[in-house]
Amino acid sequence: MSYSIDSILDQRRILITCGTGGVGKTTLSAALALRATLLGKKTVVVTIDPAKRLANSLGLKTLSDEPTDLTQELKKAYDKLNPSFPRSEKGSLSAIMPDTRHTFESFFSGLSSSKTHAEKLMKNPIFQIFAKEFSGTNEYMALEKLYSIDSLGKYDCIILDTPPSRNTLAFLNAPLLLAQFFDERIIRWLVLPTNKIVSVGMKKALGILEKLTGSGFMGHLFDFASSLFEVRMAFQANLRKITELLTSKDVGFLLVTTPNPETLPELLHFMDAIKEHQMHFDGIALNRTLSYLKTTSTENFSPDTSHALKIVSALQERESITVKKLNEKGFPFTLLPELARDIHSVEDLLNVALAFN
Repeated sequence: MSYSIDSILDQRRILITCGTGGVGKTTLSAALALRATLLGKKTVVVTIDPAKRLANSLGLKTLSDEPTDLTQELKKAYDKLNPSFPRSEKGSLSAIMPDTRHTFESFFSGLSSSKTHAEKLMKNPIFQIFAKEFSGTNEYMALEKLYSIDSLGKYDCIILDTPPSRNTLAFLNAPLLLAQFFDERIIRWLVLPTNKIVSVGMKKALGILEKLTGSGFMGHLFDFASSLFEVRMAFQANLRKITELLTSKDVGFLLVTTPNPETLPELLHFMDAIKEHQMHFDGIALNRTLSYLKTTSTENFSPDTSHALKIVSALQERESITVKKLNEKGFPFTLLPELARDIHSVEDLLNVALAFN
């Protein structure tokens, strides 16, 4: 079941693209932002991506935590290509690549009762490890940045490119992971007055840790736990606001994947998770499709060319099976063609934006 990306952009103020790494999610997110701009929306595309793929796709050396205005670059590319698709003069295009570390520190500063408390927490060595290694941090910081940008009220359309992950559900599960961490018994045990007297066995364990890690470890651990416990209530209140936003009708989720029948169970799992979280699923973008290519008989070609055509035909057959199964399930989807070259400019991205159905 095909769908119109324009109707989705008209319906949602925020569109979140999800998918595993390597499926072209960042490129499509940028192309969606261009499409929304052509439709007359004040648009920003946001990505948290250490590989800086969004900057590369836009033909830039880097992006920053502040919006980079690309409206004129899009206008130049549009005038050069002169497509039949109309461009509204009302639209604007910006791009942001947040500094995850800065977002993380701003997040805790906003939750802390004072600047002194926030500085003490962020200087704690255990906090440094937590900020770098905790599973779900990047994903949750993407949500925090999304919420802060949306709160400004400057944009009609926000496209959020979720962090690269092996698991499409990592982004949806991140708030729960962080919430569970704040609710861990070990934190409450470390800081609650009733737990000041611990068992002999635990005292021995803590003593061993002290010897192994240095004399300051336990002090840092207690300070870290105490600081987290203090911001726990503020975090939970913040999480409720973000959850309300994600479950509102203003926000939709688009799953980006490649035309492979083997990914169908993952698609089903993702859609079930979206429903379970009471969020809105807007469809599937099948990227890098080859159905537009015309393959002919291989009889009059060289062996190498014939072999290449057979590979293309096999990939097209796999794609047709995927499309058939998606239609049988009634899943909304759109096809986006495999490109002959990498995307390295706004002009390249505009070609992708124009390819949306």
